[in-house]
Amino acid sequence: MFNLIRISLLSVMVSLVLSLSNTAFAVFENSAPSSTVILACKTTAAMMVAGDDCRTTPDKYEISVFEMGVCTSHPFTNDGTKTDISTMDKASCSVTFSASDQTNGSVIDIAKSIGGSVDLVGTSTRPANGTYGYPYIVLREKFTVGISIVGFDGNTYNGDASANMAAGGTLADYDDNLRNFTGGASKCQSGYAGASIPIGTIDAFLTNSSLERSETTGAAHYNSGSDTCAKTGRLVGIINLTTPFTISPSTLKMQFNFEVTDYGINMGDDSPGNGYPDDYGSAPFSGSFTITEAPAQ
Repeated sequence: MFNLIRISLLSVMVSLVLSLSNTAFAVFENSAPSSTVILACKTTAAMMVAGDDCRTTPDKYEISVFEMGVCTSHPFTNDGTKTDISTMDKASCSVTFSASDQTNGSVIDIAKSIGGSVDLVGTSTRPANGTYGYPYIVLREKFTVGISIVGFDGNTYNGDASANMAAGGTLADYDDNLRNFTGGASKCQSGYAGASIPIGTIDAFLTNSSLERSETTGAAHYNSGSDTCAKTGRLVGIINLTTPFTISPSTLKMQFNFEVTDYGINMGDDSPGNGYPDDYGSAPFSGSFTITEAPAQ
């Protein structure tokens, strides 16, 4: 009997070692924010430094929201590297919103709601009482943006459906599909970590509908023909709050405020390098939280 038990235990140990070894081969890669700060576009001179980029407020910034929630620990890391978990771990999270349509999400145009509010279509749920440092949002990978802006030279620069911009150009919405955080590098970078926003930093992860990330290489994870990650369809944004907030028994409402003013559009000056835009695309949004407490009795 002793020998049988010993063989059984050894088999379990071997299986565990093999399992851990397989996990260790999973390699995920994050793109790091550029050290170059992209400034807001200027209105009293050329819009940007010649050959550079600038950010401005969009005329359209349409997103699809699938889910929102708050977490007490980062749901994409166990060891702090943000590269060690393949599937979002929501064990420490409370879901605060779930869209009724889990195929298309709740579609909203943030640009049209600047200074106001918009109701998402779905179920809102009060989070459990606690202190949360990691709010998250699950979006569709597609951002539909549009921009028409008057330059200091008096010309109106319009963005078209192919992401080009020109003075007097054709104005049309552009569908900006985010499917890799790098381009032309023959690999998938399914994460983007540490972008600075006023309330902390934000991390973003490209996933499929099951919230699974793609590894860096391999046919199952990287599409070489299109230079895209294989597991796409969702974008998970996680804010690392500098100051966590607390939901208490007296909390009446928690509101997330999308901020796209001087954020939502990135314009680039490629050629001839005159300080005016030749192309554009979606840029990250920022945000803040408003916590409403019941009046003291």
